[in-house]
Amino acid sequence: MKPHVLLYTDEPGIGGIAQYNHAILRGLHARGYRVTVVQTKTDTPLIAEQQNWGINHEWLPFDSVNDFSQTLTNVEAARQILGRSHPNLILFSDGCPVSNFAAKQAALQLGIPYLVVVGFVDPELADTFAVCLPDLEQQYACAKAVVAVSQENLHLLRQWFRLSPQRGQVILYGRPDLYFAPRNLVVRDRLLQPLNLLKESAEDTIVCFTAARLEGIKGYQFQLDAIAQLRHTPLWDKLYFVWAGEGELRSLLETALVDLAVGDRVKLLGQRWDVADLAGCSRSVYLPTYREGMPLAVMEAMAKGLPVIASAISGIPEEMGDTGKLLPDPNIDPQATLKELIGTLETWVAQPELRRSIGQAAKQRAEVLFREERMVQETVQVVERSLLPSGDYVSPGLSIVLPDAAFPNKVIADPHSSPWPYLRRTVPHNWYVDQRQPAIGFLSRDEAQILYNTALQFRGKRALEIGCWMGWSACHLALAGVELDVVDPLLEGGIYQSVEQSLRAAGVGDRVNLVAGYSPEAVETLATKHSRRWSLIFIDGNHDAPGPLEDAIACEQFAEPDALILFHDLASPEVSEGLDYLKQRGWQTRVYQTMQIMGVAWRGNVQPIAHTPDPSVDWQLRRTCNTMKSAVYLHLKLIQCCG
Repeated sequence: MKPHVLLYTDEPGIGGIAQYNHAILRGLHARGYRVTVVQTKTDTPLIAEQQNWGINHEWLPFDSVNDFSQTLTNVEAARQILGRSHPNLILFSDGCPVSNFAAKQAALQLGIPYLVVVGFVDPELADTFAVCLPDLEQQYACAKAVVAVSQENLHLLRQWFRLSPQRGQVILYGRPDLYFAPRNLVVRDRLLQPLNLLKESAEDTIVCFTAARLEGIKGYQFQLDAIAQLRHTPLWDKLYFVWAGEGELRSLLETALVDLAVGDRVKLLGQRWDVADLAGCSRSVYLPTYREGMPLAVMEAMAKGLPVIASAISGIPEEMGDTGKLLPDPNIDPQATLKELIGTLETWVAQPELRRSIGQAAKQRAEVLFREERMVQETVQVVERSLLPSGDYVSPGLSIVLPDAAFPNKVIADPHSSPWPYLRRTVPHNWYVDQRQPAIGFLSRDEAQILYNTALQFRGKRALEIGCWMGWSACHLALAGVELDVVDPLLEGGIYQSVEQSLRAAGVGDRVNLVAGYSPEAVETLATKHSRRWSLIFIDGNHDAPGPLEDAIACEQFAEPDALILFHDLASPEVSEGLDYLKQRGWQTRVYQTMQIMGVAWRGNVQPIAHTPDPSVDWQLRRTCNTMKSAVYLHLKLIQCCG
């Protein structure tokens, strides 16, 4: 079973952060994680869908919006929730930098690792909550990761909220595929008809859409002022305004619309969950807002191919790029904001081709930047890295699997306890062993992920492993989806049962064929008896000469034309003889700087994965082969094999 991730949020369940939370929960659940959500109790379609997935909800004993102070002070409530849930990792999904402040204090007290995602950053909050900043600095320093939703927000976290300049990363929001789907005319007519927005020609109807909470910071006053001026122009006959959202301004907005006598042209829809369809009915989207993080409404409109008019604040300029219209910051010059809003709207109504071309450019940008699949994948990678035990390193860019629960006897040991002369004891990465056999190590975490990510390229194909020890490496290969043959003489003893149990616990027992025998004889028998050819081979068997060289010679004979061979423990000169043999035979080769050094040889239409060594380590790669003994032995074997 994968680890337990707890998503802790002060978002009540209806805003953009709720949409983000829902996508991340879906992504984690789909990948097999056990997931729990902590939030204010609410009843929404998103919550219902999460419960249908089997996601557990822990409700806060207070309203995180109306009683926000408790998110700062109620450490005991957070301790009780965390004590009941026992998560392996907490993902704090924060509405602002001080959100869930008390819960982070509780996590620190309980020693539970956590990461932080901040959806909105406003410098004014640094003054309002100045007393929290020293502890907030510690919370960020102790977090496994700190994620912002825009570069501007990340800059503000560093400038105003004491996030270290060396910490933090950006993961842009993303939206699901339905926002990128072509507009459906049947759906458009179904939604517009009840609103009395259909004319004889739908092309004559210019629906200006806004999806935002009905609050002062969302800039509805600018739209009211623009409407007050536009209703006296010839363009007014074509214009309709549709606002989806709920909030404290509703009654005031309704009164203002009556006073302007425009109730037939401005529709307040309340809270809606069909925003994708509503956006598809529109011609443009407006958000002259005072405060934002990285508004979903903008990228949703862009995904639908709609031109957007929005304030040039926070992450919006990064979001829109050179598409749409960025309004002057309303916090600085509100009159300029209103003037630009009206002028742009007049231009876009009068020039439909310009409007459509801007919308198409916006869609192209959204296709590249704002896919939900990309957002979820990047966030899951952060989660996976946050779950890594302290002392583990994995190269950036590699997907991570953590089958640790299937190996209950795997422990961290002191590498100085091993008598093997080539163990690189000075590399500061965890050295894992089976506590029943503590003198022999497993692949390091980084090395195991190299295996897994390499094997992902060979999903569904045959792979061979020579030397599996307790099954740690075999498990990573099989998790990638290869059909794996394993040859190891130690499988003749009690180790077989342990390996089999671990592979079954990891859910890959049916994909691994365990063969007790010595290489290369067992490899040759397996290949000839069962007509085996392998696309991926991992050599980690007998490290004494001439074992690695004999393994390489045998494996080359039975490798597919498009094949890749990995070696472990190239710190040993005897092991490196196998890689050198393949290089002399025309294979391309590469070395990975890992705890014990890995080598890769490949030929045909395959490529090795990219790997970045731990930058905190001063790597020293020694040339460990081409001794006179190995050269003579290689010459004799070539004569024997090639005649």
